[in-house]
Amino acid sequence: MTKIKYKFSILFWLIIVSFFLRVIAAYFFGDQNLENEWKTLLYNLVNHKSYSFYQFNGQLLPSVYMPPMYAFLLYFIKIISFEKLNFLNLVVFVQIVLSTYSIYIFYKINKNIFNEKISLINSFLYALFPLNIYTAGQVSSINFQIFLSLLFIQYLFSLIDSQTKKNILIFSVTTALLLLTRGEFSLILIITFFYLILLKKIKFQNLVKITAIIILIVSPYLVRNYYTFDKITIVKSLGYNLWKGNNQLSLVEGSGFSPTINFDDPDINVGHSDFKRIKKKIQNIKIDKYYEIERDQIFLREALNNLFYDPHKYFNLFLKKIFSFYFIDFKSNYPNYYNFFHFIPVFVVGILSFPGIMIALKKNIFKINYLLIYLFLNIVIFSSFFILPRYKLIILPMQIILTALFINYIYKKFFLKIKK
Repeated sequence: MTKIKYKFSILFWLIIVSFFLRVIAAYFFGDQNLENEWKTLLYNLVNHKSYSFYQFNGQLLPSVYMPPMYAFLLYFIKIISFEKLNFLNLVVFVQIVLSTYSIYIFYKINKNIFNEKISLINSFLYALFPLNIYTAGQVSSINFQIFLSLLFIQYLFSLIDSQTKKNILIFSVTTALLLLTRGEFSLILIITFFYLILLKKIKFQNLVKITAIIILIVSPYLVRNYYTFDKITIVKSLGYNLWKGNNQLSLVEGSGFSPTINFDDPDINVGHSDFKRIKKKIQNIKIDKYYEIERDQIFLREALNNLFYDPHKYFNLFLKKIFSFYFIDFKSNYPNYYNFFHFIPVFVVGILSFPGIMIALKKNIFKINYLLIYLFLNIVIFSSFFILPRYKLIILPMQIILTALFINYIYKKFFLKIKK
């Protein structure tokens, strides 16, 4: 009993310290404004009660450009702030709470694989990882994604151990929210279900229940999109994101031009000849509710043409993205990317976790194998598009676990032998 209390005390104080570290980091380095797509989407939700991004001559167009969950979260926070609380501070506070709670979820995931001591050490590394602390203060969907992703993995493992009503419900709700948060998650989910069925890790009737709950939660947004766009879809930005990571000026972090360039503004010169041609096509799109879908199709065709006509170039770029995602981007253009507190931890965890993959494969344990599949899918999917520095957080939990597997293997193989 004393040992349990002691271990709980360590985890408790780790979480408390992590919370205040995130508060301090947010105070000094947190976002001061709501920017980019979220600003526009939230403004239209609040002032026009419309989930819209584009506006032409005062006409709001229905949007399916971004997954809606984070925008809805911002809208909910805006409502509960009652104009009396600082909205941005409240958003950051919610993100800090989610980021802090994610430490406990990560600890629970580790308990499926390691003993108490290693689980606590891994949780310590995850909690105090500089990028993880810093990102909590950035107004971005990444914190919400990480929280839901860890919750998804934890309750997937819980479901494997015990297919109770509680585990089925929480897993289903988490999965539905992830589908509304991450555009690429549908592919991960399909492969996850296939893997569970293949290894007979879940009863068919429970899989039906899970699917029914997911559809029930996601269906209002799907129905909205079907009646608006005549398509059953959650998000339609595949074309633009694929093109952004695979055009003539693309780097690892995406397009080689300023992100402020607006293809929809006739007064802005996009410079590159191919971009001018795309801009002309976009300007010829009819301004109606199908505008976003038609726009995305233009970028999709351009991206596929690039990949088809110069596969060698873009395959090399794909490999560079994988390397940059897993290890480090030596040619990053992001400010402060090469800061010691970011660069060194990211590089070290990449190096130490890599041999952990081979050790994980040798163990051939279902839960570890699934983490490898989840890691592989995220690396391939993100590297097919582009890699921003904050995306590292998506694979960081798996990398820390693989690092622990490697270090534990070395310790048992060499140091224990020396002691004996």
